[in-house]
Amino acid sequence: MNEIAGQRIRAHVKFLANDLLEGRGVGARGGDLATEYIASQLAVAGAKPGGDDGTYFQNLTLVGVEPQASTQLSAGAISFRWLDDFVGLTMQQRTDASFDADAVFVGHGITAPEYQWDDYAGVDVRGKVVVMFTNEPPSEDPKFFTGRALTYYGRWTYKYEQAARKGAAAAIIIHT
Repeated sequence: MNEIAGQRIRAHVKFLANDLLEGRGVGARGGDLATEYIASQLAVAGAKPGGDDGTYFQNLTLVGVEPQASTQLSAGAISFRWLDDFVGLTMQQRTDASFDADAVFVGHGITAPEYQWDDYAGVDVRGKVVVMFTNEPPSEDPKFFTGRALTYYGRWTYKYEQAARKGAAAAIIIHT
């Protein structure tokens, strides 16, 4: 294969990152356009298909989760409106997911031994809803959680995974 020039790479990235592709979600129109574009570029480059039935694609079954507008969240007498006050998702492949549990605050929801940081230390969150802040703890120290650059610990994915590892029933991230 010929060496790819920087301008060609920029052109491909510019197209794939374009709003025209609507975020490139799996199973969505933008995602389908992106995959067709990549397959066509592989064909133009002479790459041999390695997918199903002589294509560049591998077929698989995906399960989608789509929260309904009737989704509810309440704490005591306070009710929160779906999409206005909260959004939610579940990692469980079920037709419905519900829980009635106590909530416990866990700071930023981070366990990072290399930074001597554990928001879960001494807190039993099994079966409870953990409530936490976004990102990482703020600090002026450039060595604290690598300074201004966000580490994996500040990402939502980590926070949800850590809550699940600790046995939480659900996780709520507060945006400040």
